Amino acid sequence: MSMHDTIRFLVGLWLVGALCVFTWLVLDKVSFIARGGFEDRFDQPWRRFGIFLSEVLGQSKVRERLTAGWAHALVFWGFLVFAVSTVNLLWMLAVGGEGFLHSGPLMAIPPVVDVFAFAILLGIAVLAFRRYVTRPSYLTYNSNESAVVLATIGVIALTHLGERYLGGMTGTYMGYGHLVVAFGFLAYVPTSKHFHILGAPFNAVLQQLEDHQKMDFMDLEAELDFEGGDTYGWNKVRDLDWTDRLNLLTCIECGRCQEACPAYATGKLLNPRDFIVDLKYHSKGMDPPGKQAAIAQEAFEASGESLEGVPVEDQPLVNHVIADQTLWECTTCMACVSACPVDIDHMSMLLNLRRHQVLDMGDIEPEYQRVFQNMERAGDPWGYGEHRKTETVEALGDKARIVESGEDFEVLFWVGCWGLYDDRSVETTRATLKVLDHFGVDYRILGDTEVCCGENYRRMGNELQFQMNAQMNIELFNMVSFERLVVTNPHCHQVFGKDYEDFVPEDWDGMPFQVVSVEEEVNRLVRHHGLPGAPNQGKVAYHDSCFYGRYNGIYEEQRALVQMGGGDLVELDRNREESFCCGAGGGNFWREEAEPRVSWNRAAEIMESGAPTLAVSCPFCMAMLEDGLKAQEGFEEHPVKVRHVVELVADAIPDEEPEMAAGSVGAETAAGGHEAQE
Repeated sequence: MSMHDTIRFLVGLWLVGALCVFTWLVLDKVSFIARGGFEDRFDQPWRRFGIFLSEVLGQSKVRERLTAGWAHALVFWGFLVFAVSTVNLLWMLAVGGEGFLHSGPLMAIPPVVDVFAFAILLGIAVLAFRRYVTRPSYLTYNSNESAVVLATIGVIALTHLGERYLGGMTGTYMGYGHLVVAFGFLAYVPTSKHFHILGAPFNAVLQQLEDHQKMDFMDLEAELDFEGGDTYGWNKVRDLDWTDRLNLLTCIECGRCQEACPAYATGKLLNPRDFIVDLKYHSKGMDPPGKQAAIAQEAFEASGESLEGVPVEDQPLVNHVIADQTLWECTTCMACVSACPVDIDHMSMLLNLRRHQVLDMGDIEPEYQRVFQNMERAGDPWGYGEHRKTETVEALGDKARIVESGEDFEVLFWVGCWGLYDDRSVETTRATLKVLDHFGVDYRILGDTEVCCGENYRRMGNELQFQMNAQMNIELFNMVSFERLVVTNPHCHQVFGKDYEDFVPEDWDGMPFQVVSVEEEVNRLVRHHGLPGAPNQGKVAYHDSCFYGRYNGIYEEQRALVQMGGGDLVELDRNREESFCCGAGGGNFWREEAEPRVSWNRAAEIMESGAPTLAVSCPFCMAMLEDGLKAQEGFEEHPVKVRHVVELVADAIPDEEPEMAAGSVGAETAAGGHEAQE
């Protein structure tokens, strides 16, 4: 056997060995994922195929970052094109000769591969410069690992070019070197964070679609084997669904979620990247590297418990891997999920951990405990009592059309807790009634029979309180017939439009009505019928609600209403998908937040805009940002008035006027609803 044949044999042996190692490691990952609970993510195949084209092949989410994103995309596309060249080199190794790219139409392929080889070299140069020279603060993990990977990719590209242009045996051996390094890299990938090369395409295609951030259904009547380890919430790796396990393995530790997180931005312990990374390391049987994990471990050691002989999948997570403090600091704004380039859903895991703390452990934040008690005792989170709700309804006067059992009408206006109990939000209720009356909408309100939608309770972990409220509201809805449920609170919009689907009666064919934001409803009305006139509101900045925006993609209707109401719209630096949370979500409105507060961060940006008016579409945002603005330097000299967007529209309607005939806009409004939904 010649020296060349010996080298060919050894190279072939290396490739087979690397492929075996790769297969064994990947099967181990697949086994880990398969042990998770089932969740159906195989609906809407054509839409998922579209995600594959845009997010996977097109790298659309990755390219949202101009420099690093495009550099990463160049490397990804280069590897895809390299596949053809690599197969050709395998052919040459196995059967000899010049391969199948040396003649005919396929001769055009190698020059294209060469171009992408240079693109890869450019991409890794940019990525290396960014990581080791300019280095953003959120790039803290695995610098050595990243260096190895960047160097390996560079060698793969250079050996390809060497095989192409050096010629003779040198070129041949360069080709063998290309295969050795490429297959060695293949075997290495499943052992590192670069498993995302394999996991990210599946994670993107199998992400949650229509019911985005609808919380998992929990059957509270199910018989659980508590002695056998069953729990209502999650507190072990064993509890994770297969999609959550795939999330953990797919994380690339890039820090985009950390950069977007309002809790992290204001110095809280919560870091969404550490949350995922620590869970990933723990699931591998490794020590979690995050700061919060160190605090959790200290708490566990102080408890005196022992986990000797307990499998990793059965070890507790809260106050062992995840510090319980971090669970309550999350505002559920979904910025981390939106920012993640590989579609990891941090929030679903965190909220299920909250459920465990509340339902299984009874470990509830004192402020949350007070809210739950207020709801049980007085029927509202503030503890005002039923009489406050009745007083508000009476004060609304004849304009408030109270529903009667058995009625059939067009719109049920859901006033909500804020619109019934909070003095400032009652102004929004009045403005909404004024607008609906002006356009002659056939609407009703539930009045003092209305019960809290329960959204905050569910995201605070109290599934029991939420389901009680949901059942009461379903019974109220079942007493009447209407086309649209109009809400002024995006939290109500989310819970009615998505979460309640799991609780509708069996004789309902899904939700028998459409859940519509008041901004969508009023926007349609004004577009069809116009306004009597609009005062000059001057510059008006608009703050996006997380629950209307990232949760439900409602962005433009509010901006249109600002302009229809006479405002000169001012966009804040962070807007739409990248908007910054007010800090109230996930029950944080009811907690005493450590300083600096999330609302201060956003309020400073609002002050910098120079707009004397801030428009919002959420009562939580209104309350938080009013307080946040008052804490800003210069507020007394340049105060900012916070108003709901519907209040701006109401300003354009005279206080005393004959209303349009009831029902006169029904057909057009319904048509507009279909138009908006399409």
